Amino acid sequence: MNSSTSYLAIGSNTIWLTFSSTPEKLLIQTYLLGLGADHSLLCALPNEPALSNLKCGISCKGRSCIDGDIYEFETVIQEILTQPPTIRLAAPPNVSRQHPRSFPRLTVNMTGAVRPLSEKGRILAVLPVQLSNLSPTGCQFRVAPSAWPLVSSSHLHISCRLPGFNHFSKFSGSIEWVDPATELVIGTKFSFSSPQDPANRDVMRWYTSQQANLINTTA
Repeated sequence: MNSSTSYLAIGSNTIWLTFSSTPEKLLIQTYLLGLGADHSLLCALPNEPALSNLKCGISCKGRSCIDGDIYEFETVIQEILTQPPTIRLAAPPNVSRQHPRSFPRLTVNMTGAVRPLSEKGRILAVLPVQLSNLSPTGCQFRVAPSAWPLVSSSHLHISCRLPGFNHFSKFSGSIEWVDPATELVIGTKFSFSSPQDPANRDVMRWYTSQQANLINTTA
């Protein structure tokens, strides 16, 4: 067993689990309670109706921040317990340190608001966020981990005022990845109804005005 897996048992670490094979892709914030005798991961589950679709054998990806480094792994649900709500994940075959990400996005530093959605499309919260990277296809933002819902779908709405604009642009998108560092960093992919979507026109106009040589390639 990878030594990093044993390290996951130290303390009550937060683990962010992404389920892509459920009817509605879910992002779940769990807490590691400990390791089983077979090195399985026992995690506390939020008591949320949205988790009723979770079944044994479903695969997921996990990410956790340990001493400033982000570790990631893939596993499957081994057991679901109801009292109290807990989930046992099979021992990951490998736990690896996450490598730096590269994105063709421009560096920005602006405030915005994000509305994470439930699996039924209901707005769960309106959260102030700080956008740090932006492109015509998506963005990256930071938010306090404690503010993010314990269970959400991968879909969200983002509103912000782009530099040089006197109105707010409203984007719909989906979560591509999460980095659970001191602040929760979330990378999103935009979805537009058509090229004439007002938000698409706004971000394209802003992006083409930036001369593109300002591209930041670090996450």
